[in-house]
Amino acid sequence: MDSRRRPFYSEYAWSYDLLIDRPVRKECAAIAAWLVERGVHPGARLLDAGCGTGRYAAELARRGYIVHGIDQSSEMIDVAVQFRRGQSFSVSFAVCDLADAAPEQYKAVLCRGVLNDFIDDEHRTAAFGGLARAIDRPGVLIADVREWTASADRKAREPLFRKRVATERGALTFTSTTTLDAANKRLLVDETHTLIANGHEQTTSFHFAMRCWTREELDSHLASWGFTGVTYFGAYNASVPVGNTDRLVVVAELADAGSNGFRQSSGGLHQHGL
Repeated sequence: MDSRRRPFYSEYAWSYDLLIDRPVRKECAAIAAWLVERGVHPGARLLDAGCGTGRYAAELARRGYIVHGIDQSSEMIDVAVQFRRGQSFSVSFAVCDLADAAPEQYKAVLCRGVLNDFIDDEHRTAAFGGLARAIDRPGVLIADVREWTASADRKAREPLFRKRVATERGALTFTSTTTLDAANKRLLVDETHTLIANGHEQTTSFHFAMRCWTREELDSHLASWGFTGVTYFGAYNASVPVGNTDRLVVVAELADAGSNGFRQSSGGLHQHGL
């Protein structure tokens, strides 16, 4: 099934920020530092590809960047627009498919978690193409994915996630149970939202697959689209090395056309064409 139409992203988009708590300011501090290190300073135009409810886009705009957030879910974009309406810094939002050719270009693109939702090779290639086309060279890509081995280990130990929150619409319980499809490096997820209000219970269930990544696969996609200067982290924190979490955070660059760049990863230095 298409995980981008999950109730999490549609019917229950209004509750996403209540259920998923992220250290947004801390992670955006790391993102901003990586951008500045690579010559992308406040005032530059950024694209938040798969922006969800716009928390990261808004925080990066607060730090001085001009940020445009896109997401395929119109409901998530509605939440982003509503929550960020009236803010004085420069942030905007629109409904758009990540794999589509970008009508505009940006000095940097942020893509958090979205790439796990692309299941087949064709769509993964198209997604990277969309990211590459959106970058105004020289420019920077920052993205994160679920790393297969660590994600499989974690979900084998902790298959169940449940969170209950009180909302203006009633008491909401979110339950997620994950099983493994090891042959295809997929997480098979069953999700349920249960909302109780005024004695009435509403339950919405959904099943979908999420395909994890290996570092070798990421390297291949990045190289095929001309990305260089590739560095990996285990989180949006420069002090967390690869292998300490179930995530791969990648920072990569697209140089001016025709330049001969080096690709730096945490495993060593590689030159394209060798």
